[in-house]
Amino acid sequence: MATRYTVGIDLGTSNTVVAFAAEGEDRIQVLEIEQLVGRGELAARTLLPSVRYHPAAGELDPATLRLVASAGEGQGAPPAVL
Repeated sequence: MATRYTVGIDLGTSNTVVAFAAEGEDRIQVLEIEQLVGRGELAARTLLPSVRYHPAAGELDPATLRLVASAGEGQGAPPAVL
């Protein structure tokens, strides 16, 4: 049987944080969210900025903003509501 989780999301003014706990466990964990942290640089961080930057046309090379994911990623993952 699949593990069930309780999830809490803090949609703050400056940052967003996601925490979760497996059903029946006391331990609460903070989710590290993979995000773009620099030109072409991905890193998992516990704080996700709650703002979005809109670059001017031609300001950033689109290749530096592309996220890399494998074709099979997410298969078999439980459904989520975002």
